[in-house]
Amino acid sequence: MSSKQVTFGDLTIKEYPMEIGDHPSVSGGAPVQIGWEPQETLVRNLDLYEHMRGDRRHGRRELAIPVQTRGQILLRAGYSLEQIGNAALKVDETKKLRADTVRRQGWDRANMVLETTGKLPKGILGSFANVLMMPIKMTIQARSA
Repeated sequence: MSSKQVTFGDLTIKEYPMEIGDHPSVSGGAPVQIGWEPQETLVRNLDLYEHMRGDRRHGRRELAIPVQTRGQILLRAGYSLEQIGNAALKVDETKKLRADTVRRQGWDRANMVLETTGKLPKGILGSFANVLMMPIKMTIQARSA
C-alpha cells in the first residue's frame, strides 16, 4: 500500500488598500472596505509563517473595527473629514430607509392576509406593534479621529 502525502508550497499574501465603504451594517460612522487592486504582494514560507503566527486565531468580535479606528484608517488613507462624515450620513440614511421598508412590509402582509381571509391571524398585531414602536435614530454623531 502506498502512502499518500499532502504538501503545501509557499504562502502568497496580497495587501489591499482600505477605502470608504457603502455597506450600512456598521454600528456607527463610515464603513470601510478593501479596494480591488492589491498594493503589495508578499511570498512567505508557509511553515515559517505558521510558526511566527502561533496558535492565535481571530474571533468574530476581534474582526469588528471600532468607529474611531475606522475613522483613523480612512484619514491615513487620504480621505477628508468631510468625505468620512458624508459616508456616515449616507449610512444613517440607508438604515432609516431600510427600517421604513420593514415597517411598510409588515402592514402590506397584514393587509394581504386581511383581504384574502377577512381577518387577521391571532397575535399578528403584537408583532407589528413591536415593529412600529421601534425607535428611529434621528440624530447623527460625528466624531473626529
